[in-house]
Amino acid sequence: MRAQEATTLELERLLAQPVYGSARSAGAAKYEQDLALAPAAVTVRTAGEIRDQGYRTLAEVLASIPGVHLRYDRAYTYVGARGFERPGDYSSRLLLLIDGLRVNDNIFDQAVAGREFPLDVNLIDRVEFIPGPGSALYGSNALLGVVNVITKKPSQEPGAYAAGEWGSAGARKLFGSWGGSIGPARALLGATTERRPGRDLYFPEYDQPENNNGIARGRDAESNDKLYAKVVAGDWVLTGLVSDRRKLLPTGAYDAAFNTPNQWSDRYVFLDAAFSRRLGEAHELQVRLGAARYDYNGVSQIGTAPDISSSHNPTQGRWVSGELRYTYLGFARHRLLAGVEYQDNLRQFQRVEYTAPVPEVFLDVDGRSRRHALYLNDEWSVGDGLQLHLGVRADRQLDGNGRVSPRAAAVWSPLPQWIFKALVGEAFREPNAYERQYFDDAAQKVNPALSAEQLRSGELSAVWQGDAALSVRASLYRFRMERLIDLVEQSDGLLMYENVGAARSRGLEVEATALLPHGALLRGSWSRQQTVDAASGAALTDAPRSLVKLAWTTPAFWADTRLGLHADRVGRRVTVARASLPPRTLLHANLGYEPPGSGWSFALGVHNLTDRRHADPGGPELVQDSVPQDGRQWRLRVGRRF
Repeated sequence: MRAQEATTLELERLLAQPVYGSARSAGAAKYEQDLALAPAAVTVRTAGEIRDQGYRTLAEVLASIPGVHLRYDRAYTYVGARGFERPGDYSSRLLLLIDGLRVNDNIFDQAVAGREFPLDVNLIDRVEFIPGPGSALYGSNALLGVVNVITKKPSQEPGAYAAGEWGSAGARKLFGSWGGSIGPARALLGATTERRPGRDLYFPEYDQPENNNGIARGRDAESNDKLYAKVVAGDWVLTGLVSDRRKLLPTGAYDAAFNTPNQWSDRYVFLDAAFSRRLGEAHELQVRLGAARYDYNGVSQIGTAPDISSSHNPTQGRWVSGELRYTYLGFARHRLLAGVEYQDNLRQFQRVEYTAPVPEVFLDVDGRSRRHALYLNDEWSVGDGLQLHLGVRADRQLDGNGRVSPRAAAVWSPLPQWIFKALVGEAFREPNAYERQYFDDAAQKVNPALSAEQLRSGELSAVWQGDAALSVRASLYRFRMERLIDLVEQSDGLLMYENVGAARSRGLEVEATALLPHGALLRGSWSRQQTVDAASGAALTDAPRSLVKLAWTTPAFWADTRLGLHADRVGRRVTVARASLPPRTLLHANLGYEPPGSGWSFALGVHNLTDRRHADPGGPELVQDSVPQDGRQWRLRVGRRF
């Protein structure tokens, strides 16, 4: 099937697409269901949209979703949702899943989304974003939302495929995949290698002769290598994933010497086995077992010449996890879901040391912890188009304390064109290993009384689907987050993490999607959000008041080509130093061509088409209050299916 025909069929199914998953997949209710009837304002982006718009990373996919914005500090890409993203954190208030498998590590609880995300976007079938509190099903970290990345099935990528990319500043990438049969099983294999030399960057904060006049020369390079394997054999799905990412730091973060070879590296390894079987008409059983590791290594030069010391920061996380899920359909109009989860953090190792000129250890902690949970959920079809969802989860947290997270949702469809939803829930984020264990004699100490952050939320949502080609969705929400974890200076001069302050947010999100003649797609969204400190009413850092997004995909100049255009506007934001960053609007374009029957594919993408100069807020670890972002970038992609 030609790409344009496939895309047209995909768009026609989009408005009624189920929240799809495999044995391990999660969604708004941890099972496959119609998107419109899910007990949340779920947003989905498909593989066709990723291809047509030329999205390069998961972060760029998420940036197309209402209420989501990004921040990049030249180290990692951070994801904000509904006006909340605290510089200095690691997107730990979002839960990130791959086919339902938890990706947040067991040291920082980071939800990675940029090039550091361990899966190549070519292997993504769809991305689900479930906004709002999700702890009633998923536990810790699901405060602001759940991101579930669904990978492609082996049948979706038959045979061998290879692609090469070339881009601005010497960027290059190779990707290959193979899908086929191995005996009675079906397999999908993927491999990626990427090198990005980067550009020289100028930071006026370092404009002194001893700092190379503020120019970080050759200090923004990045490399990524990724391996992926999925094997489907009967009721079993086996998955393996390895990712290595190395990034030079041009910003002088954490007092690193400017314009010196400071490097952070991240390695993820995931192994997962999932089993799913229907036991008669009324019973379904799902079992998952997994093992994972995360390794972070930071190498920095500290001080100023000639008194420079080498700092080494090895961090290692190891954990195993399991889930047993049972669904009972024997009661009329009810779907009962019960499950238990377990995670054993076998290792949570953190070390900070100077290796030169004189070896000295500042931190050496090797911890271990466990958490387990029980959850229950009932979907009750009351009648007359009304469904009620009631759920609760009890967690035994890392510190031994218990936490109960309830949620309730009503989904009502009085007419075929209309669906209304009312949602309330609670969520929490327990302190991660870094916040609980990090200390040194010179600057920071541990707080044994540190406890979980808490969120309470309410939301009203309406969906109107005029016909198979037009849909409009609106959501009105409010939440309050309490016991926020922050680093506070104590009376003895040392820093310590404490539960301080609260934040409140309210907002409105509207999105419209239209399937136009000849397979064109037009989508636009507008978000108005106000996220402030609960006590003072002051705007929080990196909390834009408005977001506007527009995407258009259409057949282009000649047969078998598609043009994708998308623009996004991020409203005014406040930095850590309380400066104001002006609104910015970026335009991106992607032109794809797939000659029918040839197996070849070509794409040319231009990001930041107008070469707009803009910056994102920096974190407290930086001298820079704002970090300049990339200008115009181009990318040429050539692929061949064999």
